[in-house]
Amino acid sequence: MHLAAIFFFGFIAVFWISYGLYIAYGALRLPWLKDFGAVSDAECPPISLLFAARDEEEKLPAALASLAAIDYPNLEIIAVDDRSTDGTARILKDFAASHPRLRVQHGKAPGEIA
Repeated sequence: MHLAAIFFFGFIAVFWISYGLYIAYGALRLPWLKDFGAVSDAECPPISLLFAARDEEEKLPAALASLAAIDYPNLEIIAVDDRSTDGTARILKDFAASHPRLRVQHGKAPGEIA
């Protein structure tokens, strides 16, 4: 009985060791990021970042400043004012006036046609 258990657990150990070596070998074959040059701004695909804001008057200015600091060349930021009852819409409007990458949309009530 003990010999069968030793054989069984030995087989499991050999399997996991060989599998770990296989994974390590595959990881070594992956290309390194440092081997590639930077992509020019013209080659970057456009990306739209969409977020919803509802009653976020306190934290919205800092969040918008963080989003505006992203230096991706073809980035469009779309903010959806989700029927806020505080100053969120005003903050978004003021920020969009000074940042051309930001577009503001206003959410509609459920069932309301756009």
